Amino acid sequence: MAHKRATQQQNSGRRRGETVASEPRPRGASARREGLERALWIVLALSAAIAVAQFYVHAQLVATHGAYTSFCNVSSTVNCDAVLMSTYGTLFGVPVSVWALLSYAALAALLYRRRGAVGAARSQASSALLALALWNAGFSLYLAGLSLFAIGAVCLLCSGTYLLVVITAVLAWRIAATDLAASGEQLLTSQRALVAAVGIAIGLAGIAAVQFAARPISGLNLTAEDVQKRDPEFYEWYRSRPVSTDLPAAVHSRGPADAPLTIIEFSDFECPACAMAFRDLHDLVREHPDLVRLVFHHFPLDSECNPHVPMRMHKSACLAAIGSECAARAGKFWEFHDLLFGAQDKLGRDELIAKAEGLGIAKDTFVTCLDDPSARTNVLSDTGAGAKLGIKSTPTLVINGRTVEGALERSRYEYLIALERRS
Repeated sequence: MAHKRATQQQNSGRRRGETVASEPRPRGASARREGLERALWIVLALSAAIAVAQFYVHAQLVATHGAYTSFCNVSSTVNCDAVLMSTYGTLFGVPVSVWALLSYAALAALLYRRRGAVGAARSQASSALLALALWNAGFSLYLAGLSLFAIGAVCLLCSGTYLLVVITAVLAWRIAATDLAASGEQLLTSQRALVAAVGIAIGLAGIAAVQFAARPISGLNLTAEDVQKRDPEFYEWYRSRPVSTDLPAAVHSRGPADAPLTIIEFSDFECPACAMAFRDLHDLVREHPDLVRLVFHHFPLDSECNPHVPMRMHKSACLAAIGSECAARAGKFWEFHDLLFGAQDKLGRDELIAKAEGLGIAKDTFVTCLDDPSARTNVLSDTGAGAKLGIKSTPTLVINGRTVEGALERSRYEYLIALERRS
């Protein structure tokens, strides 16, 4: 009996030993799962940080009517500002970056729920996690295509998002595969693949339909006949405008000299209507860089530097105009111009100096220029040219020689492109 009990104890010991020896396998699998979870948490945090940066840039661009320049506005082709402010930068009126943050919050919630679940509940949570991650990947691919082919610019922040979204999908796939395997299920089946592909395709098709339907008209897709049919009153009015050939020389201009559409703008940095015109003209030049040339001339509604107006309507306009001429000496006219229109309530002397310093212009040089009579002379020259053309208010545009008082509706600038590029 003693021998039998000893044998049983030895067998029991061996069984216990065998159990102990087999423990590293599940512990290793658990460690891998925890590693994947940690990696996914880190990727989601990085993704959220980029989305917050995108939202900040978008908010600044909206608040300044496009005058803000972000750190990733590198060139015309590598330009976050152009992408984020495009028609495709919002969905149902909400910035895409906000939708991204909501999706990351949902992924985080699913990942947290999965951690506390077991069995079928865990498999369901990881499957939902993977489904949302794959949707994000599909949507990111769609956005990347729009950026390259519809907008024609690359956004560095967006590119970082696309990379992290792909990593998220890979990590979610591995987590789901591990969980389903533990439940004896297979992750990739023909039925699941078909449902996922069809669901993503239908969702993207719906979003594309909404965005393309909301896309503003483009002069690139219109003919003169189209314009005449769409807006016959504007067509006849514009065609009947007299054309002047005695125009002032272009000192400050954006766009190619041989552009089919040249818009000469007489403007005032303190004029609210001019700020509204600035927004549309800024977008027009950005969207049609090869078709539009914008020329700026000063016409401040302030008798202090403009003898062609009877009173001091905008008492900060003259100093702002002189400041822009000082910025021009440093090769920063358009940057300074955009800043002025982006913050019309901050046109005091100290505020102009701060803007100049922010653009890298030496303070002493800028201050000296503000008091230099030659800078004022440039402004007076512009006001004289405007008076010669009969300009009395701002903004006044001279569009291919045709004088137009006030700004146009945004769509009508597209009509002008259609009319002038085929003339």
